[in-house]
Amino acid sequence: MNIERLSLDQLRVFAQVADSGSFLAAAKALKRAQSAVSYAIGTLESQLGLPLFDRSSYRPQLTAAGIELLRDARQVLDQVDALQARAAAYAHGQELEITLALDVFFPTAALVRLLGDFRQAFPGVTVRLEIEALGSVAERVLDGVAMLGVLGTLPIVPPNLLRISLPTVLLVGVVAPAHALAQFSGRIPGHVLEQQVQLVLSDRSALTANQDFSVHSSLSWRMSDLGTKHALLRAGMGWGYMPQHVVADDLASGRLVLIQTAGHPPEGAALPMQCVYRPDREVGPALAWWLDALAKLTSFDPA
Repeated sequence: MNIERLSLDQLRVFAQVADSGSFLAAAKALKRAQSAVSYAIGTLESQLGLPLFDRSSYRPQLTAAGIELLRDARQVLDQVDALQARAAAYAHGQELEITLALDVFFPTAALVRLLGDFRQAFPGVTVRLEIEALGSVAERVLDGVAMLGVLGTLPIVPPNLLRISLPTVLLVGVVAPAHALAQFSGRIPGHVLEQQVQLVLSDRSALTANQDFSVHSSLSWRMSDLGTKHALLRAGMGWGYMPQHVVADDLASGRLVLIQTAGHPPEGAALPMQCVYRPDREVGPALAWWLDALAKLTSFDPA
């Protein structure tokens, strides 16, 4: 095994192949020849002395070792990206304003704590918050409107953005207690869900145009505001998925009840949250603070 000659590029290719599901898709995402991607993975496997992918089927599958080493590779990449961001902060002056694009699922309590700490560290910096859903967060970052974004409802991170992994948010299915679906015990069959109105978040970004995520019913009502969706759920106008922290009080009081759907685990689905930013973004002290603070988060729960 010769790990001294491992490169960050090999690790990025490794992570991209795992994310894309194939060497061809990874090559397209990285804008490289497929042979170059295959060579990078083959060289990495040779240096590590073990296979990372099982190539016996149509699509490459991560081996047991590959699954474990992918976690390590992501940690290395996250740390290097954070190091680059911190180093760049010392080479640039203080920002006067910082714009953050946050997914609607980002816990408000955690945001308030972070903003309080930031104000103590940078009392003279103006903060502009844009709360968005699905592809709109990534679009704000790609367009340069936002200095960084936090993705939640968009399951795929655009390959041209750097990212930092954050804690997960629990997504649960809920309805009003008088709703027909509230009478079911156990998992609700898909054909039953299809007959009921599902309340779904949507946006107008080009990244997610004509794409649906976790939509199980053709009878869907769409809205871009999470507060409106929350109110319609409590009014019994349909069923839908919500962050557990948003509906915790409703569940405790009985205004909403949990349902189990065929598409989610019984206890709810753990939704990955990720901080993203452009690699060419100049990082000053204030932005570096946010990158560091988000990278250090181990939980969204109150301290």
